[in-house]
Amino acid sequence: MDLTTMAGLISNVGFPIGITIIIIYALYKSFNVLCDKVLKPLMDRFLKSLDEVTESNKVVTESNKILVETNASFVGNVNTKMEDIEQKVDRIMEKLK
Repeated sequence: MDLTTMAGLISNVGFPIGITIIIIYALYKSFNVLCDKVLKPLMDRFLKSLDEVTESNKVVTESNKILVETNASFVGNVNTKMEDIEQKVDRIMEKLK
């Protein structure tokens, strides 16, 4: 808004209303500049970080899945070994009787 437009607005609607409209317009323009120069890059950075965290979460989830499978296999092996040991102990106990 240039000076002639502002002067015309003030002369048409009066000083208080004209100044109020000019101030609201200036605040609106300032807010748009703030959004474009500050908030938009900040939001872009936030979204990029969110994408990185999501990707990291996928990697961690996959690693956890592999660990669960490994632990299940390990527990199965331990159970088998325990059964073998129990059978051997039972045989030893029978021989001692």
